[in-house]
Amino acid sequence: MPLPHVHAPGLVLQLDPRTLATHGAQAALPAGTELSAQQYYLCIAADAKEGAWVPLFPGPGPGRKGIAAEAKTGYAQWTRHSSFYEPGCIIRVGHKGAQRAADAAYDRSSPKSPNRLQAATIPARAEFPPDAALKPFVG
Repeated sequence: MPLPHVHAPGLVLQLDPRTLATHGAQAALPAGTELSAQQYYLCIAADAKEGAWVPLFPGPGPGRKGIAAEAKTGYAQWTRHSSFYEPGCIIRVGHKGAQRAADAAYDRSSPKSPNRLQAATIPARAEFPPDAALKPFVG
């Protein structure tokens, strides 16, 4: 198992949704939202125990907002492709669960060269459903 990342706002990891579910993730996702294996997720908030992660999508869609390419750093697969987030989608999971989900998704970033989004471009937590709206995530 690779060294764990420091889970902090701006970190971007590929996460396996089934592993997130196995590790007790909670989510607020609009009906019909499909998450795929090895999809990127952006950490928008973190405390000592868990983080709030936003799934990123490769294409535009209703209500989705784009991420500026120049705000991305890290592995080429992350930086070269377009990314969009949907303000209705958020997942909370413990740091150990997020690391296991990254391992299961074969995330290619490393703690020495993490995939990141510049701090000034991280969406505000207020754009997403409140913690009271979270329900057990089934992956």
